[in-house]
Amino acid sequence: MDFLKGTKDFVRNPLGIIALFISLIYGFASLLLDSSAEKLTVAERWPLILFIVFFPIFVLITFYKLVTKHHGKLYAPADFKDDKSFLRTLSPEEQEEKLENEVNESLGTQEDLTLEENINVVKNIKDLEKENREREERKKTYLEFREELKNIESSVIKSIASEFKINAEVNVGIGETEVKFDAFLPNNSEKLTFLEVKAFRSSHTSMMILDRILYQSLIADRFFSSKFKLILAVVYFFDEKELSRFENVWRRKIDKSPVDIELRFLHISQVKNT
Repeated sequence: MDFLKGTKDFVRNPLGIIALFISLIYGFASLLLDSSAEKLTVAERWPLILFIVFFPIFVLITFYKLVTKHHGKLYAPADFKDDKSFLRTLSPEEQEEKLENEVNESLGTQEDLTLEENINVVKNIKDLEKENREREERKKTYLEFREELKNIESSVIKSIASEFKINAEVNVGIGETEVKFDAFLPNNSEKLTFLEVKAFRSSHTSMMILDRILYQSLIADRFFSSKFKLILAVVYFFDEKELSRFENVWRRKIDKSPVDIELRFLHISQVKNT
């Protein structure tokens, strides 16, 4: 009876469930060998003996892999002192991947503006030379905007962090999810506030970009039990006259979202002057 009462503490997180499962299996095997050792033949005893000897070694190896590679999945939310414990800094590879995706989004393409484009088969030397020139120009545009976007994100994060009078934590991910944001703003709000910066050269951008942001925000909001807020800063390069339609479309979609999202629009000139 005392054991059953103690199991309540085990089943509160994945680590406890695993420990309980292992204890039961090993306990039953030991009990079986102890109670019926005299009734079993030598051939019947050996599988139990081998199991009791090698099972702890197998468990040790398994736990080593879990702890070193999947430790974030071994704990329940109640095991953490606060929700900030779930935040992680993106690896250099994740940061590069995120930046590359954002550059492609901002330039209005997902596939043909990469550094490793394949040259199509051309009919003659002139076509090849022309394609090479165009390819180099696209590379140059890509690399130049890549650096510009890094500066834009850095400037916006610095400006908004200064507004809150805090130090922002840049390039953050949430737990083991695929949700990533440009910064976390540790202010005194009841909600955990994150910042995502998007830059657009044209007002005719794909709505799939906003859909992806809303989807990631929804995951984050559920992860933090509705204690989540996103500041979405949109930096635009196009004329002010085009902004009204663009802004109306974005605000309508965001207003329908159950997530707390604050939308800000900044012209590129405002960012460069900060």
